[in-house]
Amino acid sequence: MYRIVSVSFFIFFLLVFYNCKEPVQKAELESFVIKNIVHPNNNPYNKDKVELGKLLYFDKRLSFNGNTNCAICHSVEIQNSEKNSLPRNKIHNSPASFLTNVGLYKDVFIDPQAKDLEEIVRERIYTAVMLKDEKTIVARLSRVAEYRELFEKAFGSPGITMDRIVKAISAFERTIISKNSRFDRYVMGEESALSPAQKRGLDVFMNKAKCSQCHKGPNFSDSEKHTTGLSGITQRVRTPSLRDVSRKSEFMHNGGFTKLEDVVDHFVNGGLRIQSKILF
Repeated sequence: MYRIVSVSFFIFFLLVFYNCKEPVQKAELESFVIKNIVHPNNNPYNKDKVELGKLLYFDKRLSFNGNTNCAICHSVEIQNSEKNSLPRNKIHNSPASFLTNVGLYKDVFIDPQAKDLEEIVRERIYTAVMLKDEKTIVARLSRVAEYRELFEKAFGSPGITMDRIVKAISAFERTIISKNSRFDRYVMGEESALSPAQKRGLDVFMNKAKCSQCHKGPNFSDSEKHTTGLSGITQRVRTPSLRDVSRKSEFMHNGGFTKLEDVVDHFVNGGLRIQSKILF
């Protein structure tokens, strides 16, 4: 599932603070283009498994009371880590994770809680909102003839198990990819994909502002956790991806800003404390 998104939106706002003459060389940007998502050996890609995972992702039968599914918080249409159907912190005591390009991250959560995506999916099913009872989940799905057929088609043999449920959902989530943005098209040779102002902003991003020291690679994130740089604050937070950034309504790990311009201003000024929120 490829989605047209705008990384260039972020780059444009850097021009409010800097002025550059020449755009960065395209050869420096090749590592920022998404090429292939690697699926693990114990959960290889196949189309039928992904389609099954998509059905499970939206199926409320995986929840305790039958009125919740993965997409309630992690909307694959909105893909906004802050604007969800449920209040923040209500289900997992943390903002809903941004699933776009989840297959590119070393860790999935801002404060990583699992070794891999499959482990995270399993843990997320076993919560107060989703069903904790593995046997109940399997029994519910096994009563559906369509699911029995789809599981056999996806895995090559009959049988519905929690392991297969987890693998199918994980396989689907890895296909939620933001690709073919104006930035991607520019790097791949479409000169007109970015405006002159955006090209100057890109040069600032890569050089003078040094944004690319942390926001690098195909996900515009080094996937590393960094300290805030503020005295007395020991929490480490992973560098967020800038893919799909123009579609977000709140920014920073705690939603401290609602405008992208303010985020840039914040970093230009070296980090601030705003309304009792620690921002970095």
